[in-house]
Amino acid sequence: MFDLPGPLDDGLFTPVVGPWSAHKHHFLRRYIDAFTTAMRSKWSGLHYIDLFASAGIERIENGPLAWGSPLIAAHAPHQFSRLHCCELSTKPFKALSNRIGRFPQIQPPQLIRGDANANVGAIVSAIPQGTLSLAFLDPHGLHLHFETVKRLASQNVDLIIFFPDHLDALRNWKIYDANRTSNLDRVLGSPWRDEFRAAPPERRAEILTNIYLKQLGTLGYSEFDSERISLLNGRFLYKLIFCSRAKAGGNIWRGISAKKADGQTTFDFGF
Repeated sequence: MFDLPGPLDDGLFTPVVGPWSAHKHHFLRRYIDAFTTAMRSKWSGLHYIDLFASAGIERIENGPLAWGSPLIAAHAPHQFSRLHCCELSTKPFKALSNRIGRFPQIQPPQLIRGDANANVGAIVSAIPQGTLSLAFLDPHGLHLHFETVKRLASQNVDLIIFFPDHLDALRNWKIYDANRTSNLDRVLGSPWRDEFRAAPPERRAEILTNIYLKQLGTLGYSEFDSERISLLNGRFLYKLIFCSRAKAGGNIWRGISAKKADGQTTFDFGF
């Protein structure tokens, strides 16, 4: 994994995030390193997509400053052909626009301020055919519509997706159940109520994940893996879901995810 010294305080807007943010960025940084190393000579270009990009630098709650996802991508030793970032809110967008310019890229990044679901077409249109992309899709809740993922999937793209099963879906399911056009309906893009209601409470997160993975499978994805992101006390928050259409992508993810953020190592015995 490439060395990445912590950022300095530049006085620009910097959101405060929970300590679990470092956990998910651990896997992102490792995958970017392995992905760009393994794939750079096999495709005409490699692109990075970040639809919920935020400010580029964040402050861990009661802790240090840390790089956000788009600037992790900007630091890749084997550079992406282009970075494509979207952010809805004005303050983080302005901060990101300033910060990302400090890290020269092969091409100027595509930066869009607006709703990711409304602007995904502009990003897809800017990525040439015959290239391979990595999309990091990290909304704060149930805000990534399945139709947006479907639009991304018209390209060759590996996905790392924030799926807030406990953080949002289970916490607010009664609200979503009462609204047939709810955020959960838009995220899943598939009927879910009958199966969800019939399941015992302890299996409901699993049911939602399985429905979502089945939907991703309809887009041609066949390699799946996930990491459970939790609070320090062990309470579940969300899953970080990885999917790829290529066995090589799955192998890369399984390789990099064997080492966890706390330094522990797991082994894949093929079970």
